[in-house]
Amino acid sequence: MKTLSIINSILILFFFSYTTTNKNTPCNSENERLEKDPSILGMDISHFQNDIDWDDIKEDGVNFVYIKASEGAHFKDPKFKKNHAAAINNCIYRGAYHFYETGTNPEQQAQNFIAAVDKLVSGDLPPVLDLEQGGIKTSVTKETYQKNTLKWLTIVEEKLGVIPIIYCDPSFGDAYLNHPDFAKYKLWVAEYTKKSPKVPETWKNKGWTFWQRTDSEKIEGIKGSVDYDIFQGKTDEFRKLLKK
Repeated sequence: MKTLSIINSILILFFFSYTTTNKNTPCNSENERLEKDPSILGMDISHFQNDIDWDDIKEDGVNFVYIKASEGAHFKDPKFKKNHAAAINNCIYRGAYHFYETGTNPEQQAQNFIAAVDKLVSGDLPPVLDLEQGGIKTSVTKETYQKNTLKWLTIVEEKLGVIPIIYCDPSFGDAYLNHPDFAKYKLWVAEYTKKSPKVPETWKNKGWTFWQRTDSEKIEGIKGSVDYDIFQGKTDEFRKLLKK
């Protein structure tokens, strides 16, 4: 009987430990915040933000964060893994983005991003391809640019099993991303205005999913300023984007 009692005690302790450890997987606190917060707000960061106080970030109303993972064919953001792990530990939804550059093989760029991210885990948002004027490092025709960026998107989707999101501003989107195949991808639009953002012609029927409203937000836990974003949609729509 004494042996049985000991075994029962061990089982009870194991069950308590298991439920305590896993009650925040996915994080209950973050799920509750999505229900209560009037807007689903986020930020996007890179190594330029240096060390971040993640406790303060959460207190300042941030629901999600997009983290730079890679750039071009070889650069991997040295803060990506640390920032991604910190977001998980602090129950903040997160995603990874790649800064695309011309003059470099799109397959190599896709592989660079995949190597940096490795795999998606529960609570991750879809990967993002950052397309902007600053990435035009070499002369390129619009047709070649479209072909190569679509190749990146296809490779990453096949490898990670989720359709990526495209980031651009309205003028760049109209100048380079007018191929109808881009409409397959959700849009993260960058326009710094208090009004609703303009939407590139390719997405006129779908609208935007994320909106980067400013690049100079002041948030507790970050020295200096940071890009600040909002999700367009309800809680259930946001949850559908998350890796299960």
